[in-house]
Amino acid sequence: MSNNFAEVSVEDFSKITMDRLPHQEIETALITMGGGGVRGTEFKTDMLKRAGWTGNALTSFAKRPEVAAEAFNRVRLAIAETEDPDKLRSILD
Repeated sequence: MSNNFAEVSVEDFSKITMDRLPHQEIETALITMGGGGVRGTEFKTDMLKRAGWTGNALTSFAKRPEVAAEAFNRVRLAIAETEDPDKLRSILD
């Protein structure tokens, strides 16, 4: 898995594009790190909350783009340090 993700910008959450955006790549990486499927999705949710995301399952990132971008960029920097789930948790705590 590549741990070099582009920086997430506030505008990414309102773009319409066929290209995958940085936050989508980070989400995929987190789901993979968490073991895929439901476990991976729960891991992704947990890591984003640890990184500062304050929304719930029904809150879109576009509704709070500043908070979302900050959380994703914090995760992006943490993943650059480690791909180990336990170490990622400790970095984001």
